Amino acid sequence: MKYGLMSSSMPGPYPDVIRNSGKVGFDGVELDIGADYEQNMLWDGGGRSEIERLLAEAGVELASLCLGTFWTYSFANPDAAVRARAQGFTADAIQWCAALGGKVILVPITPGAEGEDQNAARAMWIEELKKAAPAAEEAGVCLAVENVGRGSGRTAEALLEIANGVASPAVQVYYDFGNGLSLGGDPVAEIKALGSRIAQVHAKDPRGEYMGEGRVDMAAVKQALDEIAYDSYLVLETPATDDPVAAAARNLKFLKEHF
Repeated sequence: MKYGLMSSSMPGPYPDVIRNSGKVGFDGVELDIGADYEQNMLWDGGGRSEIERLLAEAGVELASLCLGTFWTYSFANPDAAVRARAQGFTADAIQWCAALGGKVILVPITPGAEGEDQNAARAMWIEELKKAAPAAEEAGVCLAVENVGRGSGRTAEALLEIANGVASPAVQVYYDFGNGLSLGGDPVAEIKALGSRIAQVHAKDPRGEYMGEGRVDMAAVKQALDEIAYDSYLVLETPATDDPVAAAARNLKFLKEHF
């Protein structure tokens, strides 16, 4: 098992997140990309070189990129121009992820419009991911669809519908067991249902400030992950608190003791 940290759990510029992740002892870092992606370091040649240098210096990998950008520009948006823009930054992210040695891009299944039809929205996601998948296959990068609080991919069943609909080895699942519980699901059952389709896992503990203080049955989740032989990254997406570095260290210690 490897342990990673999502950059939003340690707010600040990427260089600070990377340095502090290395100091705390993480194996990798997940860099979250927002709506202003064109101003992101990754979209600048010098910035990418700096990230590559910092990762090597800190002794951490690029565990993944998170395209939080989809919360603004969704593949389910009825506006074709928005979907085209999303294809553009997805293609860029695939290129940057591969160049930095990453293998996974988190793709949150975000809503495209208020009150959208869930079946129609999933069909749009399938159609757009089919367009993006060939570049990901060629680059050796996985587009991993995640269960999030809004949108049409909130359950394991919905995520499998999307992944199976695309039918590409480059489109798998990014499962968040904390989100699964918060959305009314059974994380253990969902992990078993998703099985080998899980490319990466987000770790959080709803209603707890730190891992182990919330509602997730960690022992049961650990057993379910063992049953499907999951042995990739557990990436913390936990509250930053008023001392993000100390919180990250405490949560990493919990993961290493329990997973």
